Amino acid sequence: MNMYEVARPLRSAAIGVVIAAALAGCGSGATDSGVFTRANRQDAQAAMNALQNSNIPFTLITVTRASLSAPATCEVHLESRNPTTFKVYLFWFPYIGPASYAWLSMTIDKDSSRDKFHLGTTLSALPGGSLSPNGRAVLPWTKDFDVPLAQYGPEQAEKGKQVLMAHAGNVFSKPTAKCQVLTNGYLRLAPSP
Repeated sequence: MNMYEVARPLRSAAIGVVIAAALAGCGSGATDSGVFTRANRQDAQAAMNALQNSNIPFTLITVTRASLSAPATCEVHLESRNPTTFKVYLFWFPYIGPASYAWLSMTIDKDSSRDKFHLGTTLSALPGGSLSPNGRAVLPWTKDFDVPLAQYGPEQAEKGKQVLMAHAGNVFSKPTAKCQVLTNGYLRLAPSP
């Protein structure tokens, strides 16, 4: 038996192992750490792609500019399997005091005619500054008008977290995946961890 006759079965066996391993990872049954399957990821991205010709990209860009910061969270939750429906939740912390917290909740699927959207805002709660007559906002050009919220430390961070969670619903429960807002306002799933 020569060297080529021995190498051929070994090479065939190695190729078989590589193909089997690749197929095992490609099935729709394998899940990532958020318990999203490959099929879930494809369906979620298709549903987010369907938003590209709507006003959602413009809205995402506008809210991001008004907040002076990128969304603090962008989360996609598999809401229903039949039909495959996803809840997408984005939340922005304001950079400076008198700006508002903002969030966008969307229920989407491949058929955009069934999509639902809710854009909400609430003023930030600040530890100082002159308040407006209704007590809901800091008056422009007063003590806290241009102070970044991050300078108020852990107490302010906890207030922000409470606002974020108050409007999130079940979006952080599995199956879930992170998403990203691109500079053109399009949404895409973050790479699987």
